[in-house]
Amino acid sequence: MFYLIEKLATAVRGGTREVLETAVDANAIRILGQEMYECESSLREAKQHLAQVMADKLRLQRQLEVQKTQLAAKENLICRYLEQGDEAAALAQADDFSQHEARLAQQQRQHDQLHAYEQRLLQTLKSTANKLEHYRAELRMAQATQHAQQAVGKLSRHSNVHSDKFARMQDSLERIQQRHNAFDDQMQAQQDIAAYLNGDLPPAQQVREQAAKVLERLRNAPRP
Repeated sequence: MFYLIEKLATAVRGGTREVLETAVDANAIRILGQEMYECESSLREAKQHLAQVMADKLRLQRQLEVQKTQLAAKENLICRYLEQGDEAAALAQADDFSQHEARLAQQQRQHDQLHAYEQRLLQTLKSTANKLEHYRAELRMAQATQHAQQAVGKLSRHSNVHSDKFARMQDSLERIQQRHNAFDDQMQAQQDIAAYLNGDLPPAQQVREQAAKVLERLRNAPRP
């Protein structure tokens, strides 16, 4: 009994999967468009984050320049004290110089870390943008293909629906052509009869005779 229930549950899961797959396939283009929209939103957020990182790096870089200038000034001051033989003043400045130098080294490491993070983020954004452009082109192609298939399907259905009408139209056209041909044949026959009664050649034969005379005249004409 339990075995049968398990089989039935498997069948239900299979049916659910088939329904879901059918729904996904039927809305594949819409799903792809939404996925691209969400990816573009994430890309915009990443760009804003990158802009903030770059701004922080520039701010820290300006602070580094100020710190380096101040540190150079302290170093010059210590050197002057040493030249003057004022060891106590030089030592006091050296202690402050050491702390300042440590802060500068820490800020430099932070700046380098921000720069490395900025470069990685730039590469990621560039790669993501390229992939997104690829899928954007594929989406446009899929939409165009879908529209073309829909148009062909409509034309095919209309052709099947109106095939009997087309056959009747072709029959009418053939009957019209037959009437025209019959009228032309009758006119030709009347011309042939009139020519025969007048002792002339039929028009068609007259044309052939005239063409033969032209060929004969050209054949016997002197060449320059």
